[in-house]
Amino acid sequence: MRDEWEMTFVDSGAAALKFMEYNNVHVVISDMRMPGMNGAELLGTVMQFYPHTIRLVLSGHSDQDLILKCVGSTHQYLSKPCDPETLRKTIARALALESNLKSQRIQTLITRMECLPSVPKLYTEIMEKMNDPEVIIEDVGKIVARDIGMTTQMLKMVNSAYFGLRREISNPAEAVAYLGLDTIKSLILGIHTFSEFESPATRGFSMSALWNHSLGVAIFAKLLTQQLTRNFKMMDEAFVAGLLHDAGKAALAYNFPDQYREISQQTQGNTFALLSAETQAFSVNHADVGGYLLGLWGLPTPVVEAIGLHHHPSLSLNEEFTPLTAVHVANALTHAEATTTPVVDVDYLKHIHCADDIEIWQRDFNEHSAALKQQSL
Repeated sequence: MRDEWEMTFVDSGAAALKFMEYNNVHVVISDMRMPGMNGAELLGTVMQFYPHTIRLVLSGHSDQDLILKCVGSTHQYLSKPCDPETLRKTIARALALESNLKSQRIQTLITRMECLPSVPKLYTEIMEKMNDPEVIIEDVGKIVARDIGMTTQMLKMVNSAYFGLRREISNPAEAVAYLGLDTIKSLILGIHTFSEFESPATRGFSMSALWNHSLGVAIFAKLLTQQLTRNFKMMDEAFVAGLLHDAGKAALAYNFPDQYREISQQTQGNTFALLSAETQAFSVNHADVGGYLLGLWGLPTPVVEAIGLHHHPSLSLNEEFTPLTAVHVANALTHAEATTTPVVDVDYLKHIHCADDIEIWQRDFNEHSAALKQQSL
């Protein structure tokens, strides 16, 4: 790749940081076990001082203890031994996504916004607690319980029909135990993001309806991923991407309420008309905005890609099922629930060899929806 990429190799974390002081670096790929400064320390420092740099881990399975310490500071993990083509595609995909999200059009729009949500303090505290090898579920529950508003909203979501729990959950520790830390973290991100954009100025645009739609997409995207991969990390990525896939709509509705209210009323839920109207008004659409905002938070590359490309998955360089596939399909089926023909990108599904699965996914979605309606009665 020397004809396409300019690459520099150094023998320590300290040397890497020294190089970055004087050079613009788009991607850092680090091992975990290194002399002096380990990979977790290096990537944490890179995230702090160079937040827009893509951070990848290339390390062995035996380094899981160190990998846990860099949760939140790493965009993607690759395990040794790593096929060279896998490494090349991972870098190329990350660079393509970065180029798309950092376009001049979206940066111009973002500078016009009055409100951009920051990573919730509660989420950061939980991430830090997870780095503690002695952490127990009760500790995380206590952190959540300190935020009364977040606790109320989270328990309301946990006890909704979407999760189908057999009994009512009454405290955060129980919620964490039932749903797992990753689902709870995703709920905290989602609740915080949407609540940041709630305002009297957005009347005429239903933030609660958007949240309910997003939660439904998240649940089904996770179910799809579970059926096809049994990959727990990918399941969690599909859930958080589904939960936040329309965060860009909330951002546009809050920052440009009059324009976005008019767009929503004119398009009447027609996805293609909405995307066209958004692009005409803002030069970008809600998926672009959402992907950019969540990319600023340092969420994993597969999550940011799923958010930014959920309406145009063919722009992805992936050639297999990913969280993007799950969110695209779940979103299309949810929007098309009242019709018989879901609007999915068939060419994309053919490209990743999943086109034959759409009928099965449609059937599973119908059964899932019927179960939710029955629970709500």
